Amino acid sequence: MLPKATATATESIPIETAHEDMIHDAQLDYYGKRLATCSSDRTVKVFDVIDGEAQRSGSGHILKGHTGPVWQVAWAHPKFGHILASCSYDGKVLIWKEQQGQGSATGGWNKVKEHTLHTASVNSVSWAPHELGAILACASSDGKLSVLTFKNDGTWGADIFNGHAIGCNAVSWAPAIQPGSLIVPQTQSLPNQPAQPASLSSVKRFASAGCDNLVRIWGYRDDTQSWVEEETLEGHTDWVRDVAWAPNIGLPRSYIATASQDKTVFIWTKDSPTSPWVKSALDPSSTITSPTSTAPLPAGKFPDVVWRVSWSLAGNLLAVSCGDGKVTLWKENLKGVWESCSMFLPYATEKQVAIAAVRRACHLTSAVFNKLVKNETLTKDDKSPVTVGDYAAQAVISTILHRVFPADPIVGEEDATELREESGHGLRDRIIELANEALIGELGLGDNTEWGIGPGQEQTAEQILDAIDRGNYAGGRTGRMWTIDPIDGTKGFLRGEQYAVCLSLIIDAQVQVGVIGCPNLLSNPAQPDIGRGVIFVAVKGQGAEQITLNGDGGSFIPLRIPSIAVTDISFLESVEVTHSSHSFNGRVSSLLNVSRNPIRMDSQAKYGCLARGEGAAYLRMPTGVGYREKIWDHAPGNILVDEAGGIVTDSRGQPLDFGFGRTLGENFGVVAAGKDVHALVLAAVQKAGQEEKAKA
Repeated sequence: MLPKATATATESIPIETAHEDMIHDAQLDYYGKRLATCSSDRTVKVFDVIDGEAQRSGSGHILKGHTGPVWQVAWAHPKFGHILASCSYDGKVLIWKEQQGQGSATGGWNKVKEHTLHTASVNSVSWAPHELGAILACASSDGKLSVLTFKNDGTWGADIFNGHAIGCNAVSWAPAIQPGSLIVPQTQSLPNQPAQPASLSSVKRFASAGCDNLVRIWGYRDDTQSWVEEETLEGHTDWVRDVAWAPNIGLPRSYIATASQDKTVFIWTKDSPTSPWVKSALDPSSTITSPTSTAPLPAGKFPDVVWRVSWSLAGNLLAVSCGDGKVTLWKENLKGVWESCSMFLPYATEKQVAIAAVRRACHLTSAVFNKLVKNETLTKDDKSPVTVGDYAAQAVISTILHRVFPADPIVGEEDATELREESGHGLRDRIIELANEALIGELGLGDNTEWGIGPGQEQTAEQILDAIDRGNYAGGRTGRMWTIDPIDGTKGFLRGEQYAVCLSLIIDAQVQVGVIGCPNLLSNPAQPDIGRGVIFVAVKGQGAEQITLNGDGGSFIPLRIPSIAVTDISFLESVEVTHSSHSFNGRVSSLLNVSRNPIRMDSQAKYGCLARGEGAAYLRMPTGVGYREKIWDHAPGNILVDEAGGIVTDSRGQPLDFGFGRTLGENFGVVAAGKDVHALVLAAVQKAGQEEKAKA
């Protein structure tokens, strides 16, 4: 099954290919109207793409002919018709052509050429630029390269020659237009005649990648009618898995990208036909798109083997596919430095800023707990304890948000009214000190000084107080706004148990980004020795993930709520009986025949545990009449569970409404669970509610 990005790129929709084994390649044709896939099940499949959806009409689009896994497919230019090439472990290259109206067993697709000159697996095929004709280059594990050429008489010619001693992994054609031809000087003209442009000559040239750690460039010699090695590119220390020559409209500079088993990607540039190739390595350690560690990756190294590289049609964007399952985009800036531009994903900047803000706030609150002073505790109107950490953490998050998104309002839990009074002088100084300590801390991977963090970013007392007061937005149904809960679960915080630093972005009453930092939560309950401290992250349409708070636990871990029988549920619920009715939850458990003890913890850490498969359901039923939930208590958790494949509603089955202002309005209670059991849990909640009403 393949993930498919929608037109808005905000969610991934699977395409059911019905392949019976691993899929190795998927390619759209020139117009994006056909999708070809190939698999270890030895078949090639062709789908029609209609309105962004891939559709396969019966068995007519299943192409059978290979006797081994099919590694790659490649579409020819449409000027030659609907032609598709495939290569396989069986050592064959097959060329298929769709015959309109033939009605054959393969749905109109016929095999028009079987290339069998190779003696080992053929790993890659690539069509030449259409200006050169119907020409196909092939790379094989037998160490040889071959070039198939369709001739005017309807036959195919084949050249085969030694490429890489140990084996060839990939081939990629150079643009047909000579580099620099777009700006070539004009030719001498006759008197009184306008100058004429020089001829835009075509060149036959391609690059190959091999198991000898080398990239070789081959050119066709018309005088000898043969392919000759023109240059060798050295630099990788392990097999070169892929090579991609960037498209070019005739500008002087040429680009080649190479990917290797050594976890590196090189960009090779050539400024003129006579200049040497110069290499530079992409540096993931300098990008903010994958903050997997506060300690940077080794310079120039990706987290895993790099398998594929691919250029955009304009040749200015490079996609890199890594063994960690992630694809990153790269672009050259005006200084000639290659930077990651995966920030093009919706809300990518918001996600990275939110992670950085929550991480710093978590470190701050942990430090506050370790040196907590009793007289630094105030009391809020709702009688829950508030510590100096609340104020300082909100100041840190608000400062960062305001620096990056100055027009965005903030719905925060705290305000600085009491801190501005003379009686709050001592506490105010402590908060300012702690907030500045967090803001000026050393930069980690993913941090950016433009966000108002790092050495030299101290704030004045008034700036800190203003940052706290910036959370006074009343909320609403339209526009952007952030919600901050600097310490959710303050009693758990004071006990040294579970609490959370919570942040969310809401746009037009819909939660788009949620980040929950849990400094005291085990990274992996099955492996407690790994340590504590996690950050849960979710972006609308992009799934839910977990990373370690200190960044030392590897990359983002995708989260998915597993299927579970309703009788195997352990309910997640609050520790404090004033927050949620334990007796009501017990009755729900009885109605569902649930015998497992509930898992009790404070804060939105419960949402995080549910998202990673602990407990399977979370109940929060009010204990008092007229209580309205605050939006900051549920917005991050709501999107986290939703993106992990769960459902969050109130006790009436209605979605939580974040457009009423600072509260959830008429939503009563919270029921969160996996999709498999949510309806059953909700029914039990409603029945228990009816029983309570009958007793009243």
